[in-house]
Amino acid sequence: MAATLEATDPALQRPIEALRDTRLRYRNEVFKETNVSARQLANIVLVSLFLGSCIGCAATGERTETGVNDRFERANRAIFKFNQAADRHVLRPVASTYHTVTPDRLERAIGNFFENLSSPVVIVSDMLQGKFKQAGGDTGRFLLNSTVGIFGFIDIAKHVGLEGHNEDLGQTLGRWGFGQGPYFMLPFFGPYTLRDGIGRVLELPLEPLAYYDPDNATRNAVRLLYYLDRRAGVLGADQELTAAFDPYIFLRNAYLQRRRYLLYDGEPPSLDAEFESEYSEEDFLSDP
Repeated sequence: MAATLEATDPALQRPIEALRDTRLRYRNEVFKETNVSARQLANIVLVSLFLGSCIGCAATGERTETGVNDRFERANRAIFKFNQAADRHVLRPVASTYHTVTPDRLERAIGNFFENLSSPVVIVSDMLQGKFKQAGGDTGRFLLNSTVGIFGFIDIAKHVGLEGHNEDLGQTLGRWGFGQGPYFMLPFFGPYTLRDGIGRVLELPLEPLAYYDPDNATRNAVRLLYYLDRRAGVLGADQELTAAFDPYIFLRNAYLQRRRYLLYDGEPPSLDAEFESEYSEEDFLSDP
């Protein structure tokens, strides 16, 4: 209808042509002022595609807005289901019995013993992260508990002001700038990220138990007691995990949040602050 009026009515033709000229001049001025090059336009398109792919990944559960890299979620869920069944039928009943029949003082002493055995990993991680004062304190704690505390069964160091710290090589790799990588659920061993898994392997030569080898049966019995003590220590969390709408997501988020908390020594930055520290407006608008 508009095209017909423009062609048949000369009175309307001049204002329409003037409007077109004005719109073209405005568009040219905008491009001139912003000085957008072809490469910058390509960058903007790539950023748009990247953001779109992130949204797509979030919809499929591979990556969410919290930075969770769970690209193997289907396999992880299958392993989680297997672990839950093994825990429900074997490990949890045994750990519950252990917790019930073992006196509290003895159970605490066993926990102290295994915590003391982890001290070499803590000390090396302290030093590799540049926390030399903390490394000195943890070394004194290890020596004091290993001698006066009878191989660590008694936490003497705590009573003289030498509190323990929770450091490992997974956190050290994170401090060095290594990304956490994909999230994995391992059979029997539970949740890990790639970074923490590599750190755990690197820790094996630092464990005193690796050099304690009177016979395989004794060493395996000590390791079994270690895992039994660890499982008994988290029996109180079973109810929360069972009551969760999605226990797999609950455990995954709890694990990743705790690892992030430990990485930043209890003071993790907000997600917005982390993003702003890594990216700026120039990263998106400047010519590569």
